[in-house]
Amino acid sequence: MKSYSNFIDINDNSWLKKSINLLKKDGVIVLRGVSSINNINNINSKAKKVLSYPSILGSIGYNQKDVYKKTYDGFLLGKEVVDIVANENIIDIVEKYLNDSISLTEIYLKKDLGYNKVYFPYHLHTGNELNINPINSFGCGAMLYLHDTNIGAFCYALGSHNISYKEINESSDGLLSSSKNKLKIKNNLHRINGKKGDIIIFDERGYHGPEQPVTKARTVLLYGYQSIKASKNSTRTEIPILINHLNGLSVRQLNTIGINSNSRKKYEDYHLRSFGKQNTYKYSALFLKILIYTNLKIKNLNFKIKNRF
Repeated sequence: MKSYSNFIDINDNSWLKKSINLLKKDGVIVLRGVSSINNINNINSKAKKVLSYPSILGSIGYNQKDVYKKTYDGFLLGKEVVDIVANENIIDIVEKYLNDSISLTEIYLKKDLGYNKVYFPYHLHTGNELNINPINSFGCGAMLYLHDTNIGAFCYALGSHNISYKEINESSDGLLSSSKNKLKIKNNLHRINGKKGDIIIFDERGYHGPEQPVTKARTVLLYGYQSIKASKNSTRTEIPILINHLNGLSVRQLNTIGINSNSRKKYEDYHLRSFGKQNTYKYSALFLKILIYTNLKIKNLNFKIKNRF
């Protein structure tokens, strides 16, 4: 696959103009220097702990609904994540590109485990659930690379965001495999290489997805922003956050991360939490109940024996 290694340094005097122009042309940009390496290291330190153990009985840990990946609610990693997602420079880019105020769609930590299978095919977002304006894009996805990333990186078909709404609607599922131009689009897929701390912003209307199959693991923060007109000021799901981490944010930043917004999906119905709907969950929960009950009974018995003597 062809590689895309262009990036825009946020410290460049013309970074905003370059970002908008490149988004319009390619549908994707790589931003460098948005946050300090120290902040990225802090996020990585917390992510490493979270990804070490699953969440059990209220413990802090990852969610896992299949063998391919581990996930966790992004904002719960800390204030550093909140500040990156609510960064004024990022807001400037996306609002200018979408020609509207914006609101966060979702945010989560994702570790692809390098299972060497195609489990998440290339696709675009049709915006079927939104109030679409055929002139402007309705949203931009975003991704924070938590380590230098090439193999298994995010991929994007350059220029595919300019596909007509008619063609998008003809492919109701949004999958590249359903497109009548799939061979041409596939040949234009580029692996978006990046450094630790780079932020990828892309037009949702373009074909995208992680490079697969690969055997190398990848850890990223996935999130996105949508026009409040298109989304009717609603997030894709209810988003958890620690209220102390809202400290210091402006009204504009608070609105961008979803304060004062509605939601299109309940917290418990979000895909990160779908393991609870599987039969495997019922058996796992039953096993844990028995294990914990047995352990408590043994502790109680030992306590009684010690007190007796």
